Amino acid sequence: MSSLISESMLRYLYNEMSSEESAHFLFFIENNPAMMEQFARIKEGFDVLNNIKFSPSRSSTERIMSYAALDGFSMQ
Repeated sequence: MSSLISESMLRYLYNEMSSEESAHFLFFIENNPAMMEQFARIKEGFDVLNNIKFSPSRSSTERIMSYAALDGFSMQ
């Protein structure tokens, strides 16, 4: 798969295409089974990553706050 196709897939998923670009992209994907399969895999990963919630551990937060205090920066 070319990098242009990969970029187009990501631009579509992130809603960075105009309506016209989106229509052309969907037409291309719908008429190319191999690309549709690749797009389905990328979209599946995109959807999974979009639903993951991250939060730092307590020790990470404490280290960040300790480091910030060295520069006189305070969150209080």
